Amino acid sequence: MGEQPLRNMDASDIARNDGYSRLSVVTHWIAAIIVIALFLTHEGERGSAAYVIHVSGGALVGVFLLWRVWHRVRRGNSEKPYQIFVFKSLSQIVIWGLLVAIVVVVVSGYLLPWSLGRPLEIFGVIAIPSPMGSSPGFRELLDKVHDISGTLFPPLILLHILGTAKHAFIDKDGVASRMFKSVSGGR
Repeated sequence: MGEQPLRNMDASDIARNDGYSRLSVVTHWIAAIIVIALFLTHEGERGSAAYVIHVSGGALVGVFLLWRVWHRVRRGNSEKPYQIFVFKSLSQIVIWGLLVAIVVVVVSGYLLPWSLGRPLEIFGVIAIPSPMGSSPGFRELLDKVHDISGTLFPPLILLHILGTAKHAFIDKDGVASRMFKSVSGGR
């Protein structure tokens, strides 16, 4: 893809490539906390506090998580220092794996109650009606997709942390600090 001339881009499309904006840094950490909290509550028994947090909380923050993925894809990632092919490829797989897993988990989570023709209930206060009829077979598929994509989070997060540690302690290239200190005009 060729680059667009600057005159055809507005200010929101032009971002520094050596770091992340304050918005990106803050939303990265909020999304990380949300993903971990939802993962830790996913085994709650129906009616338990963990279940309510996972389902109702997930329904509320799912919109934020989808926006976060859209924002990251739209703004792109900061420039990465040279790495051998294996590390560069693994880095891309981990980042894209996390983004795709977030989208799949959120979308399948919304569809789970709807696939049985039930409303999506949020803390017993809001009920979003199902846009579809009951389909137990589809529900079974969604349940598997939701569970499998959710189980991807621990290994992907671990690899993400290990990559960050590599940049911080071995490479000492400043990449790890990008999500701790924003830059004006960053991605």
